[in-house]
Amino acid sequence: MSDFLSKMCCLRYLLAFSLLITGGQVLADDHKIEPKKIERIAPALKTLARSVKADDKSEAQVLLRKTQVHIDEQLMSHATSYVAVYINSDEAVRDYSQISVSFNSFYEDIALEFANVRTPDGKMDSIKADATQIQSPTDENFYHDRKELLFSLPNVRKGSIIEFQYRYTDTKKMVPNQWFDSFSFHWWEDRAAGQGSRADAIVMSELHITAPININLVSSDTSRYQISEKRSTKGAQQTITWTGKNLAKIELQNAMTREHNYAPYLRVSTTAKWNDVARWADNLVEPHLVSDTKLDALIAEIKKTALTPEAKTKAVYRAIQDRVRYVFAHVGRGGYEPHDAFEVLKNGYGDCKDQTVLAVMLLRKLGIAADPALIITRGRGIPDMQVPGVSFDHMIVHIPAQNGLPEIWMDTTGETSLYPGFSVGIEGQPALVVNNDTQAISVLPSLPAKEHFAELELVFDKFTGRDAQASFKLHFGGLYEQRLRSMWQYSSERDKYFRELIGQIYNSAEVTELTASNADNLWQPFTISGRFNFTNVWGGEKDPINYSFSITQLTNLFADLRNLHKVQDRKQPYVVDPGYSLRSRVVFTSPDSDHHLRLKTQGENIDNTYYTLTQTGKQENNRYIVTQNLTVKAVNVALKDYGDFYQKTNELNESNDWTLSYEYNKTAAELIALESNGKTDVASLIALTKLHIKNGAYEKSLATAQQAVKASPQKAEAYYVLGLAQGYNQLLPESDASFKKAEALGYKL
Repeated sequence: MSDFLSKMCCLRYLLAFSLLITGGQVLADDHKIEPKKIERIAPALKTLARSVKADDKSEAQVLLRKTQVHIDEQLMSHATSYVAVYINSDEAVRDYSQISVSFNSFYEDIALEFANVRTPDGKMDSIKADATQIQSPTDENFYHDRKELLFSLPNVRKGSIIEFQYRYTDTKKMVPNQWFDSFSFHWWEDRAAGQGSRADAIVMSELHITAPININLVSSDTSRYQISEKRSTKGAQQTITWTGKNLAKIELQNAMTREHNYAPYLRVSTTAKWNDVARWADNLVEPHLVSDTKLDALIAEIKKTALTPEAKTKAVYRAIQDRVRYVFAHVGRGGYEPHDAFEVLKNGYGDCKDQTVLAVMLLRKLGIAADPALIITRGRGIPDMQVPGVSFDHMIVHIPAQNGLPEIWMDTTGETSLYPGFSVGIEGQPALVVNNDTQAISVLPSLPAKEHFAELELVFDKFTGRDAQASFKLHFGGLYEQRLRSMWQYSSERDKYFRELIGQIYNSAEVTELTASNADNLWQPFTISGRFNFTNVWGGEKDPINYSFSITQLTNLFADLRNLHKVQDRKQPYVVDPGYSLRSRVVFTSPDSDHHLRLKTQGENIDNTYYTLTQTGKQENNRYIVTQNLTVKAVNVALKDYGDFYQKTNELNESNDWTLSYEYNKTAAELIALESNGKTDVASLIALTKLHIKNGAYEKSLATAQQAVKASPQKAEAYYVLGLAQGYNQLLPESDASFKKAEALGYKL
């Protein structure tokens, strides 16, 4: 899809539990290299460089990725992680010259132990004392415990090998009496200038977890990744070792699957029960479901007018939208504990869990059963959820079906979002309903393609001089409604931006009027309407006016079907999710009654695995109306099928346009007028016969001439036009007879 993405959800940067996915859980406020003796967990870099033959054809290669984790009796852990990377391109030099690692200062204390560069000539250069810094992310209006340590490596150039080692120690427990973590066997490095991440090929990746033998460790299956697992015991300790060798580079491409199975991935936990996590979260939330006089007054106010479960639910949604501004702020609370419900209302702001607690409090007081729900948003993908852990980055409200209410997933964090705020960012994602009875992960529903739509109504309705004008109206649903509403709300020059955006439908036209409706309406979809002006498109009077429209005028604006990887460049399956629909109704109008339709080409229908396109055209008086309905299906295209998908997409992009012309034809105008007026008097029939002859419609002329004679048997001119019609139809004896009759009745031949 083209990127209209909504703002980040509230816990997005909260926790760095993925030790390797985020580049490792790393350094703490004490980030200076410590003078005490460091215990390397890897061979000396010189030895490692001799023992591993680097691939000179790769841009970069991770020679060794090694992590050792020790869990104690109190289920607190400390870990040491080592990384060595061979650099073999200018791009890799840029990416690996500065290393950024994230950690959560509320739960962790982490220290860099060393960082070195082995230059191509074999010399060692260590990190400089002033080349490190701890900083908070610069996200505007986001206040959180996540921090980043940046350190710059000296003399990194093509042919270098870099190495660094860091350790981290738990300082607080997140879930009492539980331990969990998640690991990727690749090293994920941020690309320079914020251009995404890279995961280069791995020679060796090792993970060792040591724990007391009485601790039960549950782990996900890594055999499908060809990661070996080995368990051993020594005295009172157990050790589990996972080893991966010669792991391929991971090619990150757009439209990949959200599941994490494209990369070797592991989750480890001391529990196999999601109920343990649900009860922990419930214990964090329940103490904050408390009221005060102001909150009680709001509840009483809602009760006065909201008499049904649906009305009460909508009233709660409106109250939070009107009274509580979304602000990401959880410093010092570890990310999952909310403020008291009454405090959120009093402050007038709150993050997702604050707003959720207030909403749940209001709903329960109004007699509506409701619970918080922890969500993993699409920005996090879909990790393997078989092994429990805490990697959620958002919280919303779950309202089970009850008292005539259907099940509702309510998200109040979008500013003036259409009720109930359920967005594409959470469709189909894992969710954990927070109460003591929850036993399993839920999956949020996904809307069908027809509910994610953009629909264009376009009517050519005015002609002035050489110019033509058209009115337009755009209706939206689902992801289009959410994204375009948000863009309207947050764009600093929204009028200019939307004129340019909609102008892409017809690049030759100017958007002269623009109006948005329902931008702040919680109950009605956002729409945009206005007018196009087309300059110098018609010569006027007797010149034809030409029209065209293609479904690609919608796909170019609302989809991204022209920028696919070529077949040989695609390395990952291609996922369309969610599916969506693009619809149009275009009315082409004749400039006057003397211009008449000539249809030149018409769009074709398509129905295959990936697309369904239906198109129709019909004439109504002086208008020709084209309707189109394109459904882009939700599909997961395997790599082996990508060539077929690429071909079918090109066929869609190159499908026929609708092209038509209204051409001047005075005779045709008179003919249509006579045919449509329904008159059967002799004068009209004679005139109609003459026009048929003029237009070469000889069979029709004969029929109308015969009607004229029948209508007035003594009309000389009727016999004359009958003789003409008979002659043009090669009825020569009959023609002569008719002419003689006309002459006998006084018609001068």
